[in-house]
Amino acid sequence: MLPYVVDSFNGKNGTETYLWWCKLVNYSGDAGYTLLVLALCLGSIDRYHATSRNAQLRQRSSMKVATISVTIITLISFLLAIPDLLYWYIDNSFGYPICIYDSTFYLIYSSYFLGVFLNMFASLSLLLIFGVLTYYNLKSVQHASVRNRTAAVNVDTTAHTASMNTGIPNNNNGNHTIIQQNDTQQSMKISKQRIDTQFSVMLILEILCYAFATVPQCIQFIYTQATVNYIRSDMSQAIKGFFVNLIYVISCTPLCTSFYIYYFSSSTYRQNIKKILCKKRQIWPRHN
Repeated sequence: MLPYVVDSFNGKNGTETYLWWCKLVNYSGDAGYTLLVLALCLGSIDRYHATSRNAQLRQRSSMKVATISVTIITLISFLLAIPDLLYWYIDNSFGYPICIYDSTFYLIYSSYFLGVFLNMFASLSLLLIFGVLTYYNLKSVQHASVRNRTAAVNVDTTAHTASMNTGIPNNNNGNHTIIQQNDTQQSMKISKQRIDTQFSVMLILEILCYAFATVPQCIQFIYTQATVNYIRSDMSQAIKGFFVNLIYVISCTPLCTSFYIYYFSSSTYRQNIKKILCKKRQIWPRHN
């Protein structure tokens, strides 16, 4: 982001002057975006495990597993971007210095492997699969909670009815104590499920936002490859350039919408933000 901001004000961003900056800008851009996509995929897998009714799968959603997984995807992202350090250079053959690459291998690697396969089709397929599985897990958990609560109420009602019919005193204190304990445990489970549900909804919305930004890129790439040899008029080229820039802007939306998705989809997140923004400053008395 910094090189583009500097370029918009100065007309230059330093990549045409310093070779190390030329390589670093492209390396950090590819590594950062790949890390973003892999982290989103990792989050969708974690939400699937956290909302599963299978105890063994839920055990995989832990801080230890998350730390190891984040470390692995960070190393993978840095390794996948290594070709940027090898093939980007400063070329002076145009009469002025420019940071470019001139390699067919790098073009295929960055465009087809990183751009199309990893960041589009593979990641989008993985996100949609685990997003749907998480949604069904949430529906299953909600139905199970309703059934458990209904069963606890039915037990108390049946015991009270049997006592009225047989004339045998019902141990109301014992029953109520058991029901109160069940209610306490159930409320704790419901609270945890509510937090898990909010996290999962936030993730599902972020997946939908990523899909909204990625699908137009896929269509635009396929269209460009299919019409690469077509001769276009000036008007056609202008229209194509407009849509290419529009799709580029849409593709950047996942980088700046996470806060708004979290804020509008999670009441807990909104409350925490309001507490931070509206927190009163503690005034200490002055000592003479």
